[in-house]
Amino acid sequence: PDMVVRTIEEPAYLSVKEENISPFTTPVEAFTFEPEPDMVVSNFKNGDRERKIYCNIELTDEEAASIKALQEEAAKQGLEFFPSIVIMAGRFLSRARGDPHKAIKLMLATQEWKADYFKVGPVSDDQVKEDLKYGVVYFCGRDYGLRPTIVCRANRIPDEWYKDKKAGIERLIKVLIFCMEYMVRYMVVPGKIENNCLVVDLKGLGISGVPISALSQIYSVMSHHYIGRVFRFYVVNMSSGLSTIAGWVKGILTDRQKQKLQLLDNLDDLKKDFAHHQLEEDLGGSRPMIKTFFPFPLQGPPFEKGSTESGTSKPVEGSHKVLSLMGARGKIWNPSKSKEENCSLEYTPEAYDWFVSNGLAVPPDCHRQHEAEKKAEEEREAEAKRLAAESPSGIANSDLKVNNADGLPTAVMEEEEEDEEEEEDEDIIVQDPAAIKPKGIFSCSPCWCGNN
Repeated sequence: PDMVVRTIEEPAYLSVKEENISPFTTPVEAFTFEPEPDMVVSNFKNGDRERKIYCNIELTDEEAASIKALQEEAAKQGLEFFPSIVIMAGRFLSRARGDPHKAIKLMLATQEWKADYFKVGPVSDDQVKEDLKYGVVYFCGRDYGLRPTIVCRANRIPDEWYKDKKAGIERLIKVLIFCMEYMVRYMVVPGKIENNCLVVDLKGLGISGVPISALSQIYSVMSHHYIGRVFRFYVVNMSSGLSTIAGWVKGILTDRQKQKLQLLDNLDDLKKDFAHHQLEEDLGGSRPMIKTFFPFPLQGPPFEKGSTESGTSKPVEGSHKVLSLMGARGKIWNPSKSKEENCSLEYTPEAYDWFVSNGLAVPPDCHRQHEAEKKAEEEREAEAKRLAAESPSGIANSDLKVNNADGLPTAVMEEEEEDEEEEEDEDIIVQDPAAIKPKGIFSCSPCWCGNN
């Protein structure tokens, strides 16, 4: 049988008002996008490789064996993890080079950080909206792999953040964490788009002006607690002094590091990975400089690298509501399940009607879930009618209708007098089977952990 790593209830990470969710947060193209092989796994000249997409996708035999070893070790130690940590197991194993003991240490460290950072509640738009106005950190668009791209403008860090360096860095990190939590909830599609890019602009900063402590904090949070999320760091607009240093650094980077860290002397190298309207003019793109940074000024298609077409498509409102929380998190490949089950995404109940009402093709997973829900509802109604027909009260089928959310029968009685006393129904507690996690690879044992 599959080894089970128990999960525990985790804190809420993000709170954002509906009006503050950008229209192009989840472009409809994301649901039909198929990543190229090098978007899934990067292969390097020295024979090294690094997986980029981990969820809802088949793993190699070696990766599956590492996952199993990690499961066994976690079960042996009696460890419990947040569901979001469990889903990231493959990312931790990649960082640990397949060592389950090292991976577990990394998982526990990130869980401890999450439990502490979010113990007072989720990071919210109200907490960061004033700091987002500076345009220090913001999403600008997506690259050719539809990976959300964050721009970090070091020269826009306000003086007041420097005066109280500790408080300033905390504000910067909170903005970054808000961006990352926004991304993992609303901007990814497991098995297709799971990474982001980060463009660090050092314009106007000499060697002494680079906020090393702030940038190192950004790197620390991204590399330790949002592990395996950054596809590529681009560093642009370096001064001549910084470019000289960058030249030395490039010479000592491994192939794996060079793929992830791009120190660019020429902005033409940046726009090779983006449609031009996805980047602002000073980053080599065709988009006018952004003045309003929240809600995030995201762009729609095209996304193809080097495209010079302007983005004129209208957003399809509400696309961020299509995937459920668990659907956006994804799942680890389970060898005991079919490919269809492993690749399937979990959609919200309203997703089917959203696709239909917008004239869009309904994804097969969404269609199957809709049909299953409809069939289950019909079965509940039929069972309710059958029970009512067998009831000693003598109420006939024709006198019944099912009109409540739990599928419980309600007798339709004609009122003989307007002031007739109404009977009160007893309260009924209905156990929601969806709230019980099934036993399976990296899933809860049956429990009430609240992670639906």
